[in-house]
Amino acid sequence: MAPSIPNDIYQYSLLSAYTAGLRDSGPPVAFLTNHGTYGIGYFELDEDDPPSTRPNDMIQIDSVAYSIDPSGAAARADKEDSMPHTAVTVFQPSQRVRPPVGTSGEKVREVLWKDGKNTPMPFRVKGRFKYISTQQATLWDVSGTIFGFCFPTWQKGLSGEGLQCCFLSEDKRVGGRVEEFETGEGAGLEWGRCGRFHLGFPQDEEYDALRI
Repeated sequence: MAPSIPNDIYQYSLLSAYTAGLRDSGPPVAFLTNHGTYGIGYFELDEDDPPSTRPNDMIQIDSVAYSIDPSGAAARADKEDSMPHTAVTVFQPSQRVRPPVGTSGEKVREVLWKDGKNTPMPFRVKGRFKYISTQQATLWDVSGTIFGFCFPTWQKGLSGEGLQCCFLSEDKRVGGRVEEFETGEGAGLEWGRCGRFHLGFPQDEEYDALRI
């Protein structure tokens, strides 16, 4: 791939391929540091796990990748762990605001889409939150970092639509795939515009056999 440029997004595989069942193999965690400092993704399931098993989420903060298990417990990820779907960027925000207390995820999406509704944007919300609802649990009065991407509607099958993001607590022990949140006192919102979007495709028969 081309050298990493700030706020360019490097994504492996399609979200539609992942949801269609392509949930194994993919680049290892070591891949992340070559192309980004912040990112999100899903980890590969173990061979013995039933298909209904929830995979561990991945969030990369300051060039360190963390694995978040189905209970919401977070720990540093192994460099050899594979990710069948991931997106990373060298995050360098160009815009910063201090949103009012109680700002929701929907309001954050509106702010980002106002800056560019057809452009994918990496973003970060850092500080205290009144609550954060994740796919793992609901956390109240918690401090930490939400990082992810705000994707335009046209990108839905590739990457998802709107805010696609994960949370990691300040102590790096708890996190999850974010569904909704409200900011607390002093939380800050930062974002940048993506100038180039790089997409890597799986190179196997399983991918080519998918109906997506």
